[in-house]
Amino acid sequence: MNNANNAAEQGSVVVLYGTGEGRTTPPSTDGALATTPLPRPELPVNVSIGGQRADVLYAGAAPGLISGVIQLNVRVPIAIAQGDQPVVVRIGDRASQTGLTVAVR
Repeated sequence: MNNANNAAEQGSVVVLYGTGEGRTTPPSTDGALATTPLPRPELPVNVSIGGQRADVLYAGAAPGLISGVIQLNVRVPIAIAQGDQPVVVRIGDRASQTGLTVAVR
């Protein structure tokens, strides 16, 4: 778990989980466990950490979890300040709730 005592290194990869990715390809099945081929959002996925664009290495269903959970593997920007940094996930024109952070060291 990411926190002040277990902060992510600059340039490392963090895994974020969420819901609300919209339509997926292939379509996901409500109530089912995610299996291959893993559904991915049809709309573009963008993430910023500390106001900087973060590379999204994977955005799609979380293997073995219930359909509707999205897993994002994201690289923390290298030139980012240490401490709690705000995270914004955008899928299409929709943004995540405010108040999300990742601790960086």
